[in-house]
Amino acid sequence: MANLFLWQSEPNWADGVTETLEWRTDILQSYSGAEQRIARRLSPRRTFEFSILLAGNERGRFENRLAYAGTRTWYLPIYPDMTVLNIDILMGSKILQCDTTGRDFVVGNKVLIQSESNKSALLEIATISDSSITLINPITTDFKAGSIIYPIRLAVLTDVPELTRHNDDLVSSQIRFRVTEHNAYSNDVSFLPVYRHFSVLKMQPDWSGSLKGKYERLLLELDNNSSIPVRIDTARLPFFVQEFRWFMTERNEQKQLRQLFYYLNGQQKNVWITSQSSDFIVLDVNERMLDVVNVDFSKIGLMPGRRDIAIELVDGCILYRRIQSAAVLSDKAERLLLDESINVTVNDIVTISFLTLCRLDSDSITWEHVTDADGLANITCSFRGVRDELESI
Repeated sequence: MANLFLWQSEPNWADGVTETLEWRTDILQSYSGAEQRIARRLSPRRTFEFSILLAGNERGRFENRLAYAGTRTWYLPIYPDMTVLNIDILMGSKILQCDTTGRDFVVGNKVLIQSESNKSALLEIATISDSSITLINPITTDFKAGSIIYPIRLAVLTDVPELTRHNDDLVSSQIRFRVTEHNAYSNDVSFLPVYRHFSVLKMQPDWSGSLKGKYERLLLELDNNSSIPVRIDTARLPFFVQEFRWFMTERNEQKQLRQLFYYLNGQQKNVWITSQSSDFIVLDVNERMLDVVNVDFSKIGLMPGRRDIAIELVDGCILYRRIQSAAVLSDKAERLLLDESINVTVNDIVTISFLTLCRLDSDSITWEHVTDADGLANITCSFRGVRDELESI
């Protein structure tokens, strides 16, 4: 490790930093839509992509190190997880007072502390608390409050960076690193409510842009290229797919979302997802009976993914119920019979949405850090419905 170089070319934050988490799940799916899902990685592979813009001595230092150690392992600062030194520290100290919540500090790994005057030190972590980092060895110089602290990960360049020379001293390049360590993170989702043995996603998506959804089918088409093709819907059920996008501005929100993704473990595990739509308009409530505007739900009947509902109330509470039966009252109304009573009035209900048990539709999650993780981040993913009556608990 003594021969490893520290990556010193900071990202051009005008383009942000894109972090990608990639799990690997083998999905064995029957014609009925039943699935067995097997996780093939202990933790996701993790890549960081960003652009750099360098001139002067920084450009020279960058090109010399790239030419010498381009294919080697580097000490990569995890730029989105930077934190700030809260108080001055003197030479000989072993404790860095800083906020470590949700950041990628790991016991036994390195940490980089850097002052405004570009004085820096690469140190090893002994212990971590929410408000401090204890070092194995004391620091050998003083650092003022406000100095930047970065977690360090071992990483390799996935591609040879292509240099764009704007003049004889100004260079830009697109950089992509892959972390070469185990990328463990907490998968605790106890902050989420539980309904029918599975957690429920409560984090609302960002509606600044449109979100896409569809109802997938398992279609088998038989065609001998002579007669009319025969199409078979093998599961005879739709599988709900819904896009989600979050625009997050708080560290704790990003921490909880990351914990959710680590719990889901790629496409392996399930979570309840609402349709993000107002699926029923309530006319009357009487304990277990809900009278709603007729949308032909009774004609279609109950099916997996469209028999559980989330009832959002004006006080912010959400009730989760299962529809046991439905009947037509008139051309304008139909009645839903719930599995449990709801002691509310019509005026208490804001919206009612279908609730579907889902897994992630992809093993890859892209995290676009607009700023460091105390600032803004864009995260987009899609969830795909599963047959909840066939899922083990």
